[in-house]
Amino acid sequence: MKVGAVGLGSRTATVFNELSKINSDIRMICYVDPFPIGKKFAEENNFLPSKSYETLSEMLTKENLDLLMVGSPNHLHLQHIKEGLEAGLKIFAEKPIVINQEETFALAKLIKKYGQDKIIVGLVLRYSQHARSINELLNEKKIGEIISIEGSEHIVPSHGAFFMRNWRRKQQYSGGFMLEKCCHDIDFYSMITKSRPVKVASFGSRRSFIPENLPTTSLEQYTRDRIEGWESKTNVFDSDADIVDHQVAIIEYENKSVLSFHTNMKVPDEYRRFAIMGSKGMIEGDFVRGFLKAHDESNNIIIDENYGSAFGKEIKGHYGADSMMAKDINAYLTSDNFNLPVGVIECMEAGIVAMKLDESIKTNSIIDLTSTWNELDNLLNK
Repeated sequence: MKVGAVGLGSRTATVFNELSKINSDIRMICYVDPFPIGKKFAEENNFLPSKSYETLSEMLTKENLDLLMVGSPNHLHLQHIKEGLEAGLKIFAEKPIVINQEETFALAKLIKKYGQDKIIVGLVLRYSQHARSINELLNEKKIGEIISIEGSEHIVPSHGAFFMRNWRRKQQYSGGFMLEKCCHDIDFYSMITKSRPVKVASFGSRRSFIPENLPTTSLEQYTRDRIEGWESKTNVFDSDADIVDHQVAIIEYENKSVLSFHTNMKVPDEYRRFAIMGSKGMIEGDFVRGFLKAHDESNNIIIDENYGSAFGKEIKGHYGADSMMAKDINAYLTSDNFNLPVGVIECMEAGIVAMKLDESIKTNSIIDLTSTWNELDNLLNK
């Protein structure tokens, strides 16, 4: 299977490396990227393609590919996906798949024309052991109906500085922090509620990565993950960023479940926790620390696991989910009847919710998504 990449960043390189571990017949033969951040990793893992091109159109014309990996900056995804679909290829696209509502509707038209099965998306939390176990508990009605959820994703300063340093700091390229970083989580909670968000409200700003908070001692923790590349800069506290560095979201779903979600990109001891409250029990866990617990309404333990131990002391690759995603993607690409746990439409829906949460901040209002879902469904003929 011959693979080409448009955007050979660290994420594209990581996903391909996991795929190549599973299937030695998958080969990356070419790429397009003027600033290939993933080049060193590809060299170290012996899969750096010998051929590079200046444009995607040239690469698609000259190469006979089976799969196109889209890992370019977010604002370029739609055009690159369009070119890949027009060339008849299957596509792996990194999230977020598009950056605004206009692009979402344009993608819906492409899906209507070419089919949703052509696009694989990198919403990696859906592939995690946490998600698989939670789905089993929910399908067995172990905690009854979902009533309310609290969730969070907090990242360490070095990771936050990564966002404030590169192109992701600008909404015109990334679509915003909630979309770029937390669309995983938004999709994860839609999986749990099995329902679309219908009303959202959000609050947030940038108060941590500002000049007043520039450390007077060591900057080591803010430069640890420093990667130079396109649109990168050095000083993350005097940044030209227009994204938030913390945000709180409140979501009501069509089935009346509710979610409160909190994210902050400058937290000393990061975590990604959730607590799912049902009518007959609860589930709680933390992706970073690996644990998952569930209790019934009498406080009897239903499940008590630590998936961190299953992947060793150093949990890498999205808590072990990268390798699990690669196994599923390989099965999908090499068989005719394998279903992935998440698809492009769910990715678009999570993106819309993130966009509306940012709209809520800007307009200081509660946003109703009913008309947006109606327009999307009409375009997809759902």
